[in-house]
Amino acid sequence: MRYLISFSYDGSCFDGFQKQNSKKTVQGELEKALSELEEKQVKIHASGRTDKGVHAKDQKAHFDLDKNVKLYNLKKYLNRKFSGEIYVNDIKEVDNNFHARYNVKSKTYTYYINTKEFNPIKRNYIYQYCNDLDIESMKKASGCLIGKHDFKSFCSDSSKENTIRTITSIDIKEKEGVISITFTGDGFLRKMIRNIVAILIEIGSNKKDISYMKEMLDNKVRTGNLKCANPEGLYLEKVKY
Repeated sequence: MRYLISFSYDGSCFDGFQKQNSKKTVQGELEKALSELEEKQVKIHASGRTDKGVHAKDQKAHFDLDKNVKLYNLKKYLNRKFSGEIYVNDIKEVDNNFHARYNVKSKTYTYYINTKEFNPIKRNYIYQYCNDLDIESMKKASGCLIGKHDFKSFCSDSSKENTIRTITSIDIKEKEGVISITFTGDGFLRKMIRNIVAILIEIGSNKKDISYMKEMLDNKVRTGNLKCANPEGLYLEKVKY
């Protein structure tokens, strides 16, 4: 039987999503718990990977089990195993042809930036920029990214062959000193959102002109010494099929 699982996790507890030898990862913990239940190796297939420090509110993955387990008991078993670092929100049975990665219609991510005083309590959950940003300039700069484009210049994986993606919306808001930047699209390249956010911060701090975003998009090459935005501000919000 194939199952689709919806789950959240605290990215600060893991060395990323993808399974790695001798490192604590989200995939590794999930597969360990499921394999113990099944009494043989179980592999999970996620909607996508997240980097070290990146959080998820609604990640999705599928896996197959031979054992007949009630959904309620399966959810209870998994949540007991993870001690709160991962939490299973929902589990349902799906068709055996379903694939958690290849059947994705859209994904939504949000990046959070604190522009006020440094907050040690939230340092692992909101990027502590602690300086003012021009939100209107950031909104104008992000406009050129809407639609179907080649996002090669925003991809940290130079070997990626297909770098064309569609962003349907970018929503930038500010509340009580925290800026949220929400991206929705059909998919995102490795570190693509964090690379875009890094440029938006440069523009919002008046270190780069608004036109710089369009120049980066058109050039298809990463230029300058721009660093990727910190991982702790990024959340996978939603995956739709």
